[in-house]
Amino acid sequence: MKFTVDATEETKSIRSVVAAPKFESGLDFFVNKLGFKIVMISPADNPNYAILNKDQFTIALDKSAKAQPVFIEIPIEDQSLIGTDLTGPNGTRVEYVPVVKRQNQASDLQPIVHISRANDTQWVHGRAGMSYRSLTGNHNEISVASQIRIKGSGKVDDWVHYHDVSFQTLFCIKGSAKLVYEDQGEPFMFKEGDCILQPPGIRHRVLESFDDLEVIEVTSPADHATFSDFNMELPNSTVAHTRNFNGQQFTHDTPNSREAATYRDSTSMTAYRTSIGEASGNQGWVKEIYSHAKKEKILTPTSIGPEEPLSFFLWFVKQGSAQIEVEERKETLRSGDSICFPYGFLPSMEFSVLDHDSEFKVLEIGF
Repeated sequence: MKFTVDATEETKSIRSVVAAPKFESGLDFFVNKLGFKIVMISPADNPNYAILNKDQFTIALDKSAKAQPVFIEIPIEDQSLIGTDLTGPNGTRVEYVPVVKRQNQASDLQPIVHISRANDTQWVHGRAGMSYRSLTGNHNEISVASQIRIKGSGKVDDWVHYHDVSFQTLFCIKGSAKLVYEDQGEPFMFKEGDCILQPPGIRHRVLESFDDLEVIEVTSPADHATFSDFNMELPNSTVAHTRNFNGQQFTHDTPNSREAATYRDSTSMTAYRTSIGEASGNQGWVKEIYSHAKKEKILTPTSIGPEEPLSFFLWFVKQGSAQIEVEERKETLRSGDSICFPYGFLPSMEFSVLDHDSEFKVLEIGF
């Protein structure tokens, strides 16, 4: 059939076919109950085919189609309607769902200790060619800590995107990457020892990675949404380094900007605090902790524990080794190992550093 007039854009869009043997009742269901609009209907005297549209979703209601029943999710902000289930023509099922669908999260999780070993690690393939190792094991309903790596050097198959998070930080432990962020100017190099706070909603993109990039990333909540932004090109024309993104500011912290201080009451460890705390509105922090002990020095045990309960705490060993005592047992943490409290870190759960070598370096992240 050749049209003598131009069809609408909705008519030209890709659509799902809904079989409707009882065409009039099917039309009534979609138009009057669900709020679809009629884009095209044919023929006029005894309709049997219609193209219907709601928001960005298009269907073809077809009386003669033999298609299987369709399942449609309609995102809605009205909490009272979420979970409502309707049945339409030919068994079509419609469910109202949250705008961002999340997994069910347990609300009565008890604080635990999780130790991850570098030599007993499972890597999984993620998006944009990245491999992920969980530092929280399967215990990730509240928050997630990951070691992320990209082999070799080259362009990264990434795109402009942003995350629905409350806290997210990245620390480069090996290699480097070229990154670009919304309102932060031209792309820059993210190098070994650098740390970034990614505020909620900031658009960004990984352009290239170099020399077997490895990053430690901590994010809360674990089950968060990543949205693509196809309308923004980065770098964008606005430069606003102090812009507030949902109560936080972007920061790119480098090793030469950190000041040294004694770590807790330790006689053998020095802490270098990053600017993550200030940028996040004191929601979280990132520190590098270095040994300054000589090989022959006898060390005094150092207790590691919070004065008030924390939501999350991680130690990732970058270099060297340490012997700790946790839950009345002794463990040795070596390069690539980590100890994590993914469901909360209580004062009663403190652990002790009994000994460490002169090469010991550990990354501490908490919130």
